[in-house]
Amino acid sequence: MHIRRGEVYLANLGDVKHTNIGKTRPVLVLQNDNLNRMIEDGLYSEVIIVPLSSQIKKSDFTMVLKKRDKLEKDSTILCNAIKMISVKRLLINKGILLKLTEGELVDIEKRLTAVLGINI
Repeated sequence: MHIRRGEVYLANLGDVKHTNIGKTRPVLVLQNDNLNRMIEDGLYSEVIIVPLSSQIKKSDFTMVLKKRDKLEKDSTILCNAIKMISVKRLLINKGILLKLTEGELVDIEKRLTAVLGINI
């Protein structure tokens, strides 16, 4: 399993009845690649993600992605919905939906600092 920061995969986030953001949906891998390598080595089994929604919501805490590569719909990255999930929930067999550009990752990082109240 070779997941990398900035990649978008489908993930099973569970039953919508038990969580605000559930069902199978695209998610952005947010955690650093050191932790991702630990997953590959079997030393770590969780992954920090940010879910995407096909409902377009524009705010200081979201970013809109136009459909491209294997992402089938325009989507909103919900930076205010950071989650840690078991890596088993990632549908790796479906492949990478898309990889964010460096510029897109920088934009996400700025939004995350706002969500977390971090002043840089």
